[in-house]
Amino acid sequence: MIKFFRHMRKSLLMKNKTGKYFKYAIGEIVLVVIGILIALQINNWNEHRKNKSLLGQYTNNLIEDLKKDSIDINRRIIGIKGDSTLLNNFETRVSKSTKPLDTILKIARYEYGYYIWIHSDYNSDTYQVLNSTGDIRLFNSEIINDLNALHNLQETALNADTYTTETYLANIHSYAQKYPVPFQSNLIANGTNAADLVWEQISLRDHATEFNSLVIAKGDAYRLSLGYLPKVLEKTNGLLAKLRKL
Repeated sequence: MIKFFRHMRKSLLMKNKTGKYFKYAIGEIVLVVIGILIALQINNWNEHRKNKSLLGQYTNNLIEDLKKDSIDINRRIIGIKGDSTLLNNFETRVSKSTKPLDTILKIARYEYGYYIWIHSDYNSDTYQVLNSTGDIRLFNSEIINDLNALHNLQETALNADTYTTETYLANIHSYAQKYPVPFQSNLIANGTNAADLVWEQISLRDHATEFNSLVIAKGDAYRLSLGYLPKVLEKTNGLLAKLRKL
């Protein structure tokens, strides 16, 4: 095709048909411009199709991440509320007991759950990829703002959880050095003869104050979590609903 155009231009010049040559040159330019525009249009169409497909993949991945988070957060809220109810019941029993130190000992040995409901992380892999690649721009501004706001709220909640959980674990560590607790790899496992001997020789007063510190640390962690988690859950479910409409 290029050789054909070159031949036409040369032929017109040799025949001294300057007017026709310029008309032909203009027409050739127009054809080239049209060709470029068509190529750009095709490229834009391909790019749009690729971005649409990529947006769909990211949307599905975000939906899956948020669904898992929603289930995990809801499960944790239920667990925290249930355990908090037990702590309140323990407090009521001790306050009404005629032998509160004995009651505390009984709770510590047979009833208290030494675990704590913690939330180690959120499913944020897709969000991290969106930011690292810059593909977050594929979403509209409302979704972008919601994603960023949710991530910031998650980070705040995680930081709060980390601090209170570490405080509780420190109390557990200190407590376990003196009293039998139901942990794995424990030579003085609760319920054994060794544990019974330890329990029989402890100071009820010292135990009560140390166990009380443990319960307080767990209660503080739960109160802080219940201040953040419902907000994170609401934000998560709200964003989930918007993504499902895309």
